[in-house]
Formats: sequence, structure tokens, C-alpha cells
Amino acid sequence: MTKTFALPLAVAASLGLAACGGSDTSAEEAADAVAEAADEATAAAEEAAADVEAATDEAMEQMDAMADSAGEAAADAMPEEAPAE
Repeated sequence: MTKTFALPLAVAASLGLAACGGSDTSAEEAADAVAEAADEATAAAEEAAADVEAATDEAMEQMDAMADSAGEAAADAMPEEAPAE
């Protein structure tokens, strides 16, 4: 959640520095800071998406294993049919 606020905060800080500075260098530094913050936010979002996908895959594998175990337990609990007389 804190990374969500990183980009807008970096933009605001960069614009504030650019407004206070009187040279093109300040504006360029601000633009570079914004670009760097955007890159970091993008990398963090991609990492979070990969983490969610990995957790989802693991949860699905566990669910499949539990379903298999439940099916086996149900089959074991069923009485065998008596031979027809």
C-alpha cells in the first residue's frame, strides 16, 4: 500500500523542487526523479503481480491435493457391496 503513494509523492516533491529552482538542471533532475520513481513503482507492481500469481498457483495445487484426499477418504468410507444372493 505504501508503494502506491510513492509515485504521487515523488511527483509532488519533484514538481516542488522544479518550481523552487530557477534552472533547467532542476527541471531535468525532477524529470529524472519522476522517471525513476515510475520505474520503481512499475517494478514493484510487477513483483506484486508475480507474487499473487505464485500464491494462487500454490493454493490451487493445495486445493487439488485436498480434493483428491477427500475423494479417497470418501471411497474408503463407503461399504463394499455385498454379493447378490
